[in-house]
Amino acid sequence: MPDFLQSRTLAVAGAALPVFNGKPVLVPARLSGTETLGELFCYTLELKTIDMLAFSPSITANVDLDKLIGTEVTVLVQIEGIGIFVPGMPGNTGTGNIGAGTREITGLVTSARFVREEGRAMVYELTLRPWLWLATKNQDCRLFQDMDVMEITDAVLSAYMFPVEKWLVGNYPRRDIQRQNWESDFGFVCRLWQEWGIYFWFEHGNGHHRLILCDSIGAHRPHGEAYRAIQYKAPGAKRIDQEHIHELSVENHLTTGRATSVDYDYTTPRADLTSRDEDPRDTSHAGQEHYGWGDYAQPQAGVSGLSGEHNDAQREADYLVRVRMDALRCAGLRVKGTGNMRGLVTGQTFTLEHHPQHAANREYLVVSSALTIEEVAQASGVGQHYRCTTEFEIQPTSEMFRPAQTLTKPRTSGPEYAIVTGPADQEIWTDAYGRVKVRFLWDRSAARDHTSSCWVRVSSPWQGNQFGATHLPRIGQEVLVEHIHGDPDLPVVTGRVVNAFNQPAWALPDNQALSGFRSRGLKCGQSNHFVQDDTSGEIQTQLSSDYGTSQLSLGFVRRILGNKGRQDARGKGFDLRTDLWGVVRAAMGLLITTEARNGAQSHAKDMGETVQRLTQARDIHVSLTRLAQKHDAQQADADQSEVTNAIKAQNDAIRGGTPTSDDPHPEMSTPHVVVASPAGIETTTAGSTHIASDENLALTTGGHVGIAARKSLYASVAEAFSLFVHKLGIKLVAASGKVRIEAQGDNVEIVAKKVLELMSTTDWINVTAKHGIRLNGGGTELEISPKGILGFTDGQFLVHADDHATDAPQSKPADFPSFPSGKVNQAFPFSL
Repeated sequence: MPDFLQSRTLAVAGAALPVFNGKPVLVPARLSGTETLGELFCYTLELKTIDMLAFSPSITANVDLDKLIGTEVTVLVQIEGIGIFVPGMPGNTGTGNIGAGTREITGLVTSARFVREEGRAMVYELTLRPWLWLATKNQDCRLFQDMDVMEITDAVLSAYMFPVEKWLVGNYPRRDIQRQNWESDFGFVCRLWQEWGIYFWFEHGNGHHRLILCDSIGAHRPHGEAYRAIQYKAPGAKRIDQEHIHELSVENHLTTGRATSVDYDYTTPRADLTSRDEDPRDTSHAGQEHYGWGDYAQPQAGVSGLSGEHNDAQREADYLVRVRMDALRCAGLRVKGTGNMRGLVTGQTFTLEHHPQHAANREYLVVSSALTIEEVAQASGVGQHYRCTTEFEIQPTSEMFRPAQTLTKPRTSGPEYAIVTGPADQEIWTDAYGRVKVRFLWDRSAARDHTSSCWVRVSSPWQGNQFGATHLPRIGQEVLVEHIHGDPDLPVVTGRVVNAFNQPAWALPDNQALSGFRSRGLKCGQSNHFVQDDTSGEIQTQLSSDYGTSQLSLGFVRRILGNKGRQDARGKGFDLRTDLWGVVRAAMGLLITTEARNGAQSHAKDMGETVQRLTQARDIHVSLTRLAQKHDAQQADADQSEVTNAIKAQNDAIRGGTPTSDDPHPEMSTPHVVVASPAGIETTTAGSTHIASDENLALTTGGHVGIAARKSLYASVAEAFSLFVHKLGIKLVAASGKVRIEAQGDNVEIVAKKVLELMSTTDWINVTAKHGIRLNGGGTELEISPKGILGFTDGQFLVHADDHATDAPQSKPADFPSFPSGKVNQAFPFSL
């Protein structure tokens, strides 16, 4: 450091200050400025050119001020100390006074100007500010993740190569995200400091100044010997040979006595995160409340996500509310004064003595000090005169000091653009809350991966407990991000927008009539869509999946192909189709009908015509069954009666019971499949058709039943086979091949009310029986058996013959077919 003029009250040094022949060109004439806890100091230093250069105005009037800007300049203020000069000490150094020495004030030159010409001297003025003032000259927007206030401070101030000391006792929790929202570096960190009750000042020494960060009243150090105790002497009192306070005003203020804060954490939505603190001063009307929204809920949105440890929100809330309470309360008792103390320093403590108000004589913290020192002459010898005035504001050290929370978090003014991010090998990156990572377009430092931001919630037009609408933004999509309450630390994705790489689901403007949703398969390129086509006269709703080209189209059916959109028309109505398998399953019943309900009138299961036809069919079944039973084709109350009873039960179940308020549409009380049509029902297949029923199969028609088989007709019946024809008889015709009727276990009965004809038009009629044959007509019987031929008649036995003869006995054996013996195994249905 250059030599100072020690005989002067003020001296100045700086590497960039001009010199001439090894002597400084400028000497200090006046110094004024203010230092306050939590604020940037500012000093104005007035300099004059020295007399020895008065002969050269070209030098004194043309100091290169640009060379001074941004450099450090130190002003030394001579401190006399307490007491009188000690005889025998060399010169006029005053070193015999207690606490004598020098006070340094160092700052960066932020402005310099030529002020005036004063006699033979030129006057210049320098403005000195702390290095932290540099942090007010920028503006930035960036994110800090999983960092506490001090880690953020280190990161921000690392750009400024100046010393910082931390006199801190608090342990500060990390935050998921803290955003510097278009703020200067100073505005950002100072806002955080105020929130957490941290404040600052500067200490000067060795030609430099350093930033001090503090959060406790106990961290402040007392002044040196000269100012450890300062006396109050009213104007007009007996003069004392030491610096003292001559004006002092003790000020009491009405302050807010309660602080309350509330916050919300969506990972614990029912938690009450309200915190309250009260510490009113002993005055009237001190119970007013400051109620504000907090900033302590941390919804596990940081790097560790939901797997990380949840913060202790209540403890942090209580601390932050206490900080605000302290900041409100500490302004309630302040002392302001004036004196001639050149060495009174902001951030240090002293004890006041000799004040007439006894309660005022206590230890104080210097909250603010304004110093003005003005020398009378340029150079001085012994007994140099000067004027020094110090105005100050102090606070009792018994009260916690906290900075006023003057800096509020800048609010966002509207939506912001961002790009969804994630790992390089993923298309979607999300967590259990459907949150995503984004990179804001303004973020210059963020990586384009899953570290770009904290987890950000995604709003949905519909969200409930395990229900709602889910459309997760995918990596690379451009989204709109808004902020809750405008808080830049509470982002939420509210929408997605089109850009060159994220085009509309269907090409526009050709498909402007289409609206809906179209998704994209992960790593496969296929898609699903739900689309509504509002083309005039051709409206359609379509649900489709590229997998198997499976889709349901309703209305004017038109093919909608990928991004191309509307293609060829395919029909009207509805089309349910797939290239794979199709299943229709209804646990309570299924109605398939072409009975018209124009305009969707009536209720869905309305099937009056169907039930009516089924009832008519049952009536036909019952009447013909009774005829068959009347004609002994079936047993009464059995056989086909079992089928008619089943039909009735089935019809009753299809019709349903009486409508009630709980069940206004009672059709299908059991899960039947009903297929109905007023025109016709047709089935066809290139393969086989199989109709299976565990119970009965009833076929009823009001007209004919036709069965046509290009090959054969087979019927296998486990029990009885009964055919009854009421009017026009039965025909059994084989155009070729034989007709064979067998009763393999019992008799065959052929009964006719009238003539029974057996006829062979080209060959014999063979009647064969193993035991014999009886022919009985009108009481006359002819018996043919192994015993012979016997005839029985009450009438005439007349034989017409051309010849008549008998011969020796001779039998004619006959061949009889063999029948299977034993029980035949049958397959019976079973139910699972």
